[in-house]
Amino acid sequence: MAAVELLQGAAPAYPSVAPLRLPKLAVIIPALDEEETVGQVIASIPRFIPGVGAVEVILVDDGSRDRTQKRAIAAGADAVCAHIQPRGLVEAFKAGVHEALRRGASIVVNLDADGQHDPQFIPQLVAPILAGEADIVLGVRPLAEAGGEMSAMRRHGNRVGSWVAGRALGLSLSDATSGYRAFSREALLRLNVLSDFTYTLDTIIDASRKRLSVAEVHVPVRRRMVGESRMTHSILGYIRRTGGQAAVSMIRRRLPAVFGRLTAGSAVIALFLTGLFLWRYQGGGAGRHLPALLASTVSWMITVGFFVCTMLAAGIDTSRRLLEDALYAIRRLELDNADG
Repeated sequence: MAAVELLQGAAPAYPSVAPLRLPKLAVIIPALDEEETVGQVIASIPRFIPGVGAVEVILVDDGSRDRTQKRAIAAGADAVCAHIQPRGLVEAFKAGVHEALRRGASIVVNLDADGQHDPQFIPQLVAPILAGEADIVLGVRPLAEAGGEMSAMRRHGNRVGSWVAGRALGLSLSDATSGYRAFSREALLRLNVLSDFTYTLDTIIDASRKRLSVAEVHVPVRRRMVGESRMTHSILGYIRRTGGQAAVSMIRRRLPAVFGRLTAGSAVIALFLTGLFLWRYQGGGAGRHLPALLASTVSWMITVGFFVCTMLAAGIDTSRRLLEDALYAIRRLELDNADG
């Protein structure tokens, strides 16, 4: 469990006038050795947004060895979640979300600490959630336009990957890997991130399966203030890890459908081979039907195997859904008790 340091004073216990309850926005900033940029990023976050009652900034220090925490506190961070040693982007994201929800946030925005995400676009990012039009909003970059901080290879790679992901998930995605995004409280209670490399694609895949609404808001591309990205310093390595984990996540979440299609395809082949066997058997000829008989038998055995796997996958999927419902109920109960 990450250590949490509170930096904001408690609100008055008995306000004289009960204010209109507006949603609270929490901005979580995962950071690892970002002392040169984190202060400027936090200072640029708008603290007054129409339709939002309060804006809090939560730094998730993922084992920094420099003055990242001190710079963040000096710039106005409201809380710090500190990891003793680096755990990776996914764990930092989870820690930030947990703390944001614990502090009563209705909307959570994830913002990079390196300056590539412009905090001034936070109001546009949360507007669809405030209007009840979306559960998740992606701050997408203009990948079709040349220039900016992204190389042509990265831009076109992201465009192709986003198109493939959109087609597979039934969503219209133009920048699936953007980490600049907003989540509603309800979406975060329902989402489960299983990847250990990056949460960006995993959350979209899970959102598609759970029928959560995903919207996009266009934001400009900004150059990284200092250094280079730790995630994409090796483009081929990033594509290999991200693409591989995305494929595993899609298959894992759709196992019954995958094995169902394999069963149907295998059954078609088995029927064809059975018909071929019967045709050759009736036609006579010494042993002409034996290869078809062998192939038909093997095909039916494979079909039965796929069918059994389909039933097992359906049972696993049902158990997972029940566990996710139970986990959702536990999360709601914990937050309700914390709010009470």
